[in-house]
Amino acid sequence: MAVSMDLEQEPEYWVLTVAGELDYTECSAFRMNIDRVLKASPPATIIDLSGVEYLDSSGLGLLLSLSREYTAQGGRLVLVTNDTVSSILDLTRLTGIFSIAADRAEAMERLGDTPLRP
Repeated sequence: MAVSMDLEQEPEYWVLTVAGELDYTECSAFRMNIDRVLKASPPATIIDLSGVEYLDSSGLGLLLSLSREYTAQGGRLVLVTNDTVSSILDLTRLTGIFSIAADRAEAMERLGDTPLRP
């Protein structure tokens, strides 16, 4: 299944929803969306991976890159995961790198825990 992506842009946060199989062949579209986030640098971003059925090392690498670059800019990032993505993050021992939420409501709560940057 091809990957689909939707980018919602709110003034205080952006939401990138990803569904399908996020593998090497689909990473160029994912990278374009990541670059849009990094260029615009919204105060906070939610990456909703709850619809992702498969995630390979290419997708993980892009998530790590986004996390590193975006947080260095002062942005806050929360991943919404599902069982598949959560187990991949657990297996690769990356759960401590990301702020993770079970759904968008929890992600919004996590964003509300700290003030947005000026």
